[in-house]
Order: sequence, then structure tokens, then C-alpha cells
Amino acid sequence: FVVIMARSAWLALVALAPVAWGKKEALQMIDASATVSSATADFVAERMARIGEGRQLAIVASLGGRRVGKAQLLNSIFGCRFDDKAETGVYIAPASTCKELLVMNCACSEAQGSEVSYRRAATLAACTADVVVVSAWHTASGRATASTIDTLSALFVEQLRQASDGGGVQRSCVVMAVHGTADRAALDTARQHAEAIWASVPKPPKLASAALGDFFDIEYVCVPHHRESPAEFKEAASALAQRLAAPGAEGSLLRGEYSRAIDAENFGVLAEQIWGDACADSDDGLGVTRDQMRACHVASRALFDALSQADRKLARWRAAVGRKRMVPGFGAMGKELLTGAMGDFDAQTATCAPGNAFVRAQRQKLGAHVKQELGLLFADQVRILNAEAIAKFRELLLLTVARQGSIQEWQVQNTQTSVERWFTQRLADLVVPELALNLVPLKADLTQRLPQYSSRFP
Repeated sequence: FVVIMARSAWLALVALAPVAWGKKEALQMIDASATVSSATADFVAERMARIGEGRQLAIVASLGGRRVGKAQLLNSIFGCRFDDKAETGVYIAPASTCKELLVMNCACSEAQGSEVSYRRAATLAACTADVVVVSAWHTASGRATASTIDTLSALFVEQLRQASDGGGVQRSCVVMAVHGTADRAALDTARQHAEAIWASVPKPPKLASAALGDFFDIEYVCVPHHRESPAEFKEAASALAQRLAAPGAEGSLLRGEYSRAIDAENFGVLAEQIWGDACADSDDGLGVTRDQMRACHVASRALFDALSQADRKLARWRAAVGRKRMVPGFGAMGKELLTGAMGDFDAQTATCAPGNAFVRAQRQKLGAHVKQELGLLFADQVRILNAEAIAKFRELLLLTVARQGSIQEWQVQNTQTSVERWFTQRLADLVVPELALNLVPLKADLTQRLPQYSSRFP
């Protein structure tokens, strides 16, 4: 049983004890014919709405042989409702223990020509999951099963593929556990299996001498049978739940360096693309090229980083405007913020293939978000500016009345012209050129309001 924390993790798993949301029903995301359900995107968006827009998912994928006890373990830890006897396919469900966590249970088939093979499922898991759980049954012979060999091979090759494609070495955390035994001697055997499978995996020339430890942090644990040794099973599951606790929790294996940077609204698109590529590959997903998928992950990460940096500055501006204060040089600073955010995104995605549709979509999403926030700040400051213009107009009229006891119509007109000119100059300082705003209605609105106020003066 393997837990691979592939590249994401400032999101969370959590403890064994059930919490308030109750157990979650599962969706069959991929059926036995390898068809991705059209309901996937809506299911994830609806079930994971609690995390808020723009927040990333934590994804745990479970792999391994049939009837090993994957579903039982996942249900015990995360409060899901997976069926260990479910038909072949890939199932997803939100965890009851953590609002950011989506759990994926892969019920693969060893049958020749199966559309949902261990290699395809492992490729999907390696590209989407923060944590991959691979369950291996303890065998008296001590030999690794075919499902374990296929699963680990695909996970290892995918890691090597991404490294050789220029993705760099991004470590994954592996917790390898053996089901059906409490004998820790079985863990030595599991360790030998993992090393042997790694040694047998074909490697690119520049990574020919790479060791398993160069890419993976591995732990080995036992998971006793839940019926034969219920107390021991509960203890092992509880210990594993603590190791898979939320980021920041003491002893948690979930760390930011493993982040996959997938948010709820993008999961469906990414999963479908990855699965389609794995199914189309002549090698049944083993060693499939991931240029497009790598671009998706790079773009998701770039979007998250750019939004995070932009939102910090936008939050400071919102706080100032909320106190009825203008942001000095807002137009120029807003332009700089938008240009900088887009430039940072472009720099991070420079290694992606030109014209990649997903990269383009993420870039558009970034631009739309920043522009929308700048537009809201602009509108709020225009309201402040209107109030200041009215106050300025009132003050000038009162000064004139105080000085000469009354005010003439031509003086009101001159004062209004002066205030409108002041308003126009201040308004120009607020304009962010990229927002393509129409200022005519704003000026016209003030022009209409000033005479209404001046009518109060004799």
C-alpha cells in the first residue's frame, strides 16, 4: 500500500474520527469502458464549494489490487462511502474529515485488454493526486503481485518522465503499507520490492544512475485485516490518518513542496485530458509523454502564484478604500499590478508549448480577475471622489456667501466649472488604461448633481 504525495500539499487530509459533514457518496468518474462521466466537473465544483473560489484541492488517489481493502481503509480514514466490491472504474468522493480533500478510488482490472488498467490509473493518479495510496496484499510467497508491479512501475516512470522533460526533480512522498499482516518483517520485503521495481524501470540516459531515494521519500507500514484484527486495523488506520493530517499539523506528511496546484473548477478538465492521453498512448500509459499535462500543471501553479501576489496588494487597497481613502496614483499602480501579474505568469509558463489552450485559458482567467478587482476599486473610488467634489463645491459656495452675503449665478457657474475640472483631473489619476472605461457618464453624473446642490443657495 503506497501513499504517494506527488506534488501538492498545502491542502489537507485529516484524522480518523468522523466530523459534522457525514459520510460522502461517491461518483463513478470513469466507467469500465474508460468513459469519463460528464458529471465530474459539476460534482467536484458542487461538493468542494466549501473551500471557496480559487482555493486548491488536496487529492488522495488509491490504487492497488481488487479486494485488498482499499475502500475500507479510505472509508475509515476519510469518512467516504466507497464500495470494495464496486465494478471496474475510477470513483471520487469528498472527504468528510477535510473540506479541501477529494478522494479518488481506482478499481482497476487485471484482465487482458482492460480499459481501466493499473498503468492507466497510475498515470492519472501521478498527474493529479497529492497523495497516491497503493494497496498491496501480504503474500505468503513474499512475491510482489502483478498489480503492485504495474502500479509502481507507472508511478516511477511518470516521475522520471516529468524530470526528463525539464520539470526538474520534485520529490514525492511514498508510504508503502502491506495489507493483511501486522508482521513488520513484511515491510522489509516491501522495501525490497520497491527497490527492485525501480531498478527494472527504463530510465532516460541522463537519469540512468538515479536512485529511488532521489525522487521519493518512502515510509513502510502494516495494515492488519479489518475483520480478523479489527482493533489492530483501527490502530493502524488511526496512525496513518495522523500522518495524513492537515498541512501544518505535527507529524503530517502533507507539505507544500508536493503541491499539484489543482483547483476545483479545473480538476474535471485536467482529469479528462490526462485520462485521454493515457488511453491513447500505445504503451498503455506507461511512459506516456506529458508535455501538455505538464503545461497544465505549470499554468495552474503560475496562476495561483500570480493571483496570490496580486490579491495581497489588492487587499491593502480595498482596506484603504473601505476607510474612505483614495489610493494615491491608483491608475499607474493598477496598470503596474496588472502588467506585473501577467508578466510573472508568462515567465513561469515560458517553457510551455506556444498556443497551449489551457495556458491561454489560465492567462485569461488571471487577467479577468485582476481587471475585475481593479474595476471594483475604481468604482468605489469614483464614489469617494464624487462625495469629495460635492463637499468641495459646497465649501467654495459657502466661502463666497460668507464673504459677500450672497452669491451670483455666474459665480455658481464658475465654481461648478472649477470643481468639474478638479474632478476630471483626479478621475484621470484613477484610470487604468487596460480597463477601457467610459468616463463620459461619470463626468455627466457629477455635472447633473452639482446644480441640484447649488439650488439650495440664494
